[in-house]
Amino acid sequence: MQLKDKVAIVTGGGRGIGRAIAIAYAAEGARVVIAARNTTQLDEVVAEIEANDGEVLALPTDVRVRSEVENLIQKTVDHFGRIDILVNNAGVNPRGPFLEATDAEWEQGWQINVMGVVYCCRAALSVMKQQGSGNIINVGSGMGQVGRSNLSVYCASKAALHGLTQSIAEEVWEDGIIANVLIPGPVKTELSKPAWENSGTFRAQSDPWKAPEQVIASALFLATQPPATGMTGQILSIMRRNSP
Repeated sequence: MQLKDKVAIVTGGGRGIGRAIAIAYAAEGARVVIAARNTTQLDEVVAEIEANDGEVLALPTDVRVRSEVENLIQKTVDHFGRIDILVNNAGVNPRGPFLEATDAEWEQGWQINVMGVVYCCRAALSVMKQQGSGNIINVGSGMGQVGRSNLSVYCASKAALHGLTQSIAEEVWEDGIIANVLIPGPVKTELSKPAWENSGTFRAQSDPWKAPEQVIASALFLATQPPATGMTGQILSIMRRNSP
């Protein structure tokens, strides 16, 4: 029970990586809050966690909307009294050539992948600062380090996320708060389905596609870092390679 009595929020917690992390944290004793837009998926995760005697609260949330994020944070505190861990996992991945990417795709990608994290971190940090401790885990991407064609929106937003995380880490470490990036590598989710349906590996003879559950060990490692002395401002990549 590595996370016994910890309170963890997981955005994008209804499916894929977020679902796997939420279920794993609950199994390790955390009281978990899952946030997503799809209520049916949230209900399914709640049922699975509660079937295994876990404690969970589902809060439908669109991270693009600041008021909804603030509601997520406030209701978490009202229900559980604190916030120990925030996992910013919600994301989108528009695909297509740079010259064909629309303003709407750029706005959606930036609003969810960057501003959604800004809203969540800003609201959660006000609580964590009062507590004198906290742990922020932002799910990044190797494509935020090495850009790829036809993924300009995703690559740019994830690069921004990495810089944002490191900047936050520098500002809050004296408050007993840590912030790190987790790069899972290629994972079979709905977000990545257009790619993995047509490819045995992410790159030829390189990264094999993972199941979401294969990210759990690294997500637990980051979640169990002690906020007062643990690693912060770091990018933890579990990719096999990091090349174009």
